[in-house]
Amino acid sequence: MADKDAERIKFQTEILRFVVLAVFALGGGSLGLLLGERTVFHVSLAFSGLFVTIGLLIVGWRQGRRLQQLIE
Repeated sequence: MADKDAERIKFQTEILRFVVLAVFALGGGSLGLLLGERTVFHVSLAFSGLFVTIGLLIVGWRQGRRLQQLIE
């Protein structure tokens, strides 16, 4: 039983790590698009990237809480 719980915690930690890296990558890419030339295409891509980043932040927050519940 302890091995199964330890594996679940490891798996949830890896998912959280991926979400955090994805947030930084998407957020940085979106910010880079906004700092460059302002065309309609660049702005629309930047805003869609920011919306995805916000969604991933929510997923990361929920994942962190789920991981905290597994540990306790």
